[in-house]
Amino acid sequence: MKQSRNLPAPIGVSKALSQKIHSFEDEQKQKIIAVCQSGSKYADVLNYIENEIAQSKRMSSFRYKIRCWKSDGAYQLDRAITEVFGVTRAKVESQPSNGEMPMETLDIILADGRRTKVPYGTIDMSELGEGSQISIQYDEDEHALHVKGKCQYKFQSLIDDIIEKTKFLLANDSIYKNQVLEITNINDPKIMDLSGIDDQLMVLSKKTEFDLQSLRSRILYSERCIEHGIPLKYGCLLEGKYGTGKTLLAFKLAREAAENNWSFIYLKDPTLLAETLRMCQVIDKSGNGVIIFVEDIDQVTRGSRDQKLQDILNTLDGGDTKSVNVITLFTTNHIELIEPTFLRGKRIGSIITMDTLDVETAEKFLKASFTAKDGYELEGDFTEVYKLIEESDIAPAFMAEIVEATKAKLIFSDEHKVTPFHIETGVNSYKRQVELSKKKDMTETPADKLVSSLKEVLIADSSKELSKIEPILGMLEHYLDYSRKDFTN
Repeated sequence: MKQSRNLPAPIGVSKALSQKIHSFEDEQKQKIIAVCQSGSKYADVLNYIENEIAQSKRMSSFRYKIRCWKSDGAYQLDRAITEVFGVTRAKVESQPSNGEMPMETLDIILADGRRTKVPYGTIDMSELGEGSQISIQYDEDEHALHVKGKCQYKFQSLIDDIIEKTKFLLANDSIYKNQVLEITNINDPKIMDLSGIDDQLMVLSKKTEFDLQSLRSRILYSERCIEHGIPLKYGCLLEGKYGTGKTLLAFKLAREAAENNWSFIYLKDPTLLAETLRMCQVIDKSGNGVIIFVEDIDQVTRGSRDQKLQDILNTLDGGDTKSVNVITLFTTNHIELIEPTFLRGKRIGSIITMDTLDVETAEKFLKASFTAKDGYELEGDFTEVYKLIEESDIAPAFMAEIVEATKAKLIFSDEHKVTPFHIETGVNSYKRQVELSKKKDMTETPADKLVSSLKEVLIADSSKELSKIEPILGMLEHYLDYSRKDFTN
């Protein structure tokens, strides 16, 4: 349903429109004066003036497409209309009046948590001539705000000003500027709350801290990097076993990024990477740039170069993102599965290994976990314990579970002193659990899996003749250098 902006009059609106009308009238008067002085016949001059009068009242249609996120685009368009008109829009009525339906609006959540509503759908703009209106719709496939409508011809440039102002605000003052976002739906980013991230323990080796310097320099010292000719566009891969702290490190970097004029996007679906990279062109100038974080990138970069991988590579390398200030931050538990061309230097500037705890990081971890401030005391010589932790190949996430279990035991015994025995017992219990889980994982051997798969795919269908299955079994024997007897029960 058509809705009115309900703009207060006549102060701001009349001033803005008067300026536009006066400018238009001055141009038209100069044209008419020029025609009158040109020596044209009187009838021709009259005909020209009549045509100009009709033209000035003619309605002109317009259509624009603005690539953006829906909430950001609608909010910035409303700001642009307000700024171009020079007035503040009255609040949207939440209840119907005169029997009409309430105005269609879009609920916007701003960076500081405030909520506001902006007009959406069809907006009456009768100030620009009788029947003038703006229609706003969002195309989720194109990721674009479609703005169309009509107004008197003489106000067309005013609409142009509104659209240009909208694009400027999107590029320079996005509602997602300096925010940490989570994207599950490419068209609807959600602002994340990382207020508790600083409380989570992160212990890094000296090597890892050194390897991170190229990435953190771009985040913390963007202007200095630019001054020295270092591009902000960069790719970094965090690789290592499950539980080594890759995701935790990424979110701690996100907190640093937001505090240093960067936007940060946590992309939960790796298949959306290429499209998200293209969307970043809209907001990468709102601050220093955008960091896109993607977990388990091997999910879309393993095996042969299919269309999804090719799209990612083309977008990372392509001209449409070369000038975009975007840092891509990836994680993987299986770097060996990643297609080698993805790891090329121009795409991935550094590969950082997140490892299990060694003697040095084990000591840091325990001392940071059992502090005097929290009422704990490490009593005894832990040298052998640190060595045991290193030899046991324990990731920080699992060491945190051992620490948690130890604290629970201390509560039960009403103690505050942590001894080597407490930690050694916890580590050995963890090792035992790992061994049992491995045995459980191997209850179905690779041979068992092959046999069951063959039965399901080939033999289960009784309509298939053994003569058709035989070539496949023979091929497996030949290429795998196995006998089918190895896989029979």
